Amino acid sequence: MKPIISALIVLSFCFAALADETKPNEANTKTVEKGLEAFTGAWEIVAVQPPGSTKNAKQLVFRKDRTYAALDANKTELWAGTFDLDPTASPGIWDHRSNEALKTGGDALGIYELDGDKLKVGCVVGVWKEKKWTGKPRPTEFKLPAADVVLELRRVKLAP
Repeated sequence: MKPIISALIVLSFCFAALADETKPNEANTKTVEKGLEAFTGAWEIVAVQPPGSTKNAKQLVFRKDRTYAALDANKTELWAGTFDLDPTASPGIWDHRSNEALKTGGDALGIYELDGDKLKVGCVVGVWKEKKWTGKPRPTEFKLPAADVVLELRRVKLAP
């Protein structure tokens, strides 16, 4: 009888250890969801480097379903796509691809910094070929030439 009890005790420790291993993943998921919540919304483009690189876009809208749209001054959609966030990285990771780029394998690897109603992003553009990135490495700072594009944005406040 004692060997069975010993085996049950060992198994219970194993299950407890497995449960502890899943907690960081749950915490990471919650951190990503919280980051997504803070990122979601409409953002006015207030500064662009290099000038003109956003064409006529005046606003970016990020949605909870991880889609985004670039809008002109009349709120007409210029292009749209999807994005991923990793707020656990420092700086945060913001990767995105337009719907057109999805067809060609194009992508943008980026970083972001969110401070209340101010958002700064920097990204490089490239292509995935056979699961290998071809292009500049992900920027580590919000400056040219490390990034192809650097944007400063301000959250659009909804009218009361």
